[in-house]
Amino acid sequence: MPVPLLATALVATTPSYYDDSGPNLAVSAAFFIALIAFEMLFIAVAFVVTGITWAGVFDKAGYAKWKAFVPFYNTWILVKIAGRPESHFWLQLIPYVGIYWTVCTYYDVARSFGKDAAYTAGLVLVPVVFATMLSYGDARYRGPSYLSPEQKWQAQQYAQWQAQQQYAQWYARQHGQPGVHQDPLNPNQPGSGPAQ
Repeated sequence: MPVPLLATALVATTPSYYDDSGPNLAVSAAFFIALIAFEMLFIAVAFVVTGITWAGVFDKAGYAKWKAFVPFYNTWILVKIAGRPESHFWLQLIPYVGIYWTVCTYYDVARSFGKDAAYTAGLVLVPVVFATMLSYGDARYRGPSYLSPEQKWQAQQYAQWQAQQQYAQWYARQHGQPGVHQDPLNPNQPGSGPAQ
């Protein structure tokens, strides 16, 4: 608040011991009503700017743009875009600890668009600029980047299976022998065993 306005408000709200006519009370009430109206306007503008900033991210991830304008619901959708469990939304509401979970969500949102940890720092420190670049830039949504421990285990098993398959194919080419095809996530699948 500008200093002259604050000084005027303090003088207007200071009780007068010599004058009991009451205009100070009216001035004080008007000042506080104007202050509350200014704060409400500021909050409304902040919600609109936030919605415009994140609307492109929502659209790229397959969600309706209007969801970016709804307070709290937009955070819920960001958690889904990142691929995090829905419980992480509630963790963001815990005072002080929620900052950590918000940063984690921003990190996974940035990774979902192919960005790195430095971009996450930009999303945390200057979200209006970096979220706008993410929304309206050339970044494409690559799917949720967060993996649960079970999903990580499955991805590791699949990567090992892929490596074994590549080795078996290479070995078969080198020695003229058939490779072994067995999916580690579904060992009872039809066609498991030696390649035909």
